[in-house]
Amino acid sequence: MSTDTVEMAHQGQLTVLNAGLTEHGAKTRDHRLALVAGIVGRPDLKSTKDLTRDEATKALRYLDLAEEVGEMQDLIDQYRPAVTS
Repeated sequence: MSTDTVEMAHQGQLTVLNAGLTEHGAKTRDHRLALVAGIVGRPDLKSTKDLTRDEATKALRYLDLAEEVGEMQDLIDQYRPAVTS
């Protein structure tokens, strides 16, 4: 029997993650979710509340690095949902 317990992301991580993405132009839930799913490698991610603590940390660090090297807008644009008319 395994005693490994996966720690889920805490609310503070999710707040910072979603607020930061919104601030940088990912205004919709679907856009933010697509970004985070791409960063953590979980294309089936349904909610940021499903992130583990490690995944949330990875996403936050990745976004910090993208901002630091001036590639945040490229990242935001890469995952921007297609506009349908």
